[in-house]
Amino acid sequence: MNVKKCYEIMNGDYEDVKSRFLTDARIRRFALLFLRDGSMEDLRAAMLEKNCEKGFQAAHTLKGVCLNLGFTGLYAPVMRITEMLREGDFDSAAAEMPGVETAYESTVRGLRELEQL
Repeated sequence: MNVKKCYEIMNGDYEDVKSRFLTDARIRRFALLFLRDGSMEDLRAAMLEKNCEKGFQAAHTLKGVCLNLGFTGLYAPVMRITEMLREGDFDSAAAEMPGVETAYESTVRGLRELEQL
């Protein structure tokens, strides 16, 4: 699989990230760093604690990483949950978590395939 195919699997914006990173090798290198990012684990922990402030911080960080890497499939649900947590609306944010989890798993699946190259 190539980088462009990985972005298709993740529902990412390959063209946008290519315009900034310029080469597939650079995209691959930075995209794979996402697998070591702890923002999603932090978000999960905050949601279990029902802690809007910690959840907001984790979601906001995750949102920024997704935006920088062109992970638009994950960015959209994380953006929604970020705003809900910013406003202290824990129940709505909790209702969005399954969508975030699904998008996250899709992103990780694509990256794991890319990692095998």
